[in-house]
Amino acid sequence: MNITIYSTSTCTYCHALSAWLDEQKIDYKKIVIDKDDGGMALFMAVNEGAISVPLTIIKDASGNENKVSGFDKEKFKQVLGI
Repeated sequence: MNITIYSTSTCTYCHALSAWLDEQKIDYKKIVIDKDDGGMALFMAVNEGAISVPLTIIKDASGNENKVSGFDKEKFKQVLGI
């Protein structure tokens, strides 16, 4: 599974999501878009009009992709199968 979180340095939900994934011992890549111009460009390319963070892209081994906007623990549990 490949997880990418698009976040900002000041977003409390972004920090909460990262902390929760750390507690679950789930690996992820975090792109802080207000600190990384290239990350902002990637975020704009994948966000499909959503401008809120966190935006999480979860790709499974089959290549299926789920996008989760915000931090909804139940949605993450469902998508991650935990």
